[in-house]
Amino acid sequence: MSGPIHFEQEPGARAGARGLSVPKPALISAAVLVVFVFALAISARFFGFGAFKETSTAVLAERSLRFVDVPGGAITVMDATTNTVAAELPPATNNFLRGAMRALTRERRLASIGPNIPFRLVRYVDGRLVLHDPATKASVTVTSFGQTQVESFDRLLVHTK
Repeated sequence: MSGPIHFEQEPGARAGARGLSVPKPALISAAVLVVFVFALAISARFFGFGAFKETSTAVLAERSLRFVDVPGGAITVMDATTNTVAAELPPATNNFLRGAMRALTRERRLASIGPNIPFRLVRYVDGRLVLHDPATKASVTVTSFGQTQVESFDRLLVHTK
């Protein structure tokens, strides 16, 4: 078993062997495919082909809210219309809500927008629950993330503490 090791030459390296080449029709087909995919992606971006769009339906309930960080990691949710406390979220709770707010406030920070404009929590007739940021036009469709997340935001939509 332990004889000399024999390495074969690379294909095309032998004298008189044909060189390796890719057929021109295959190269042309690949180039056409790449150009077509890029054209499709660019047209989709500019013209909205294949883009998901939520259809507008009537608003069932709506509440304007401000989220205020409290020292120690808590969050106080204020009703922006009445300027009263809507909820107090203890530290290390409501992680999805905190994540959604972090994403929306990051957009505000990038646009140099302060916390003056309240967020809108909207329940539509079709059942969707959406957190809108009127300042950046960004939104989070809460119903896309499951019933537990919907319940945490639903508590903020009700006008009791």
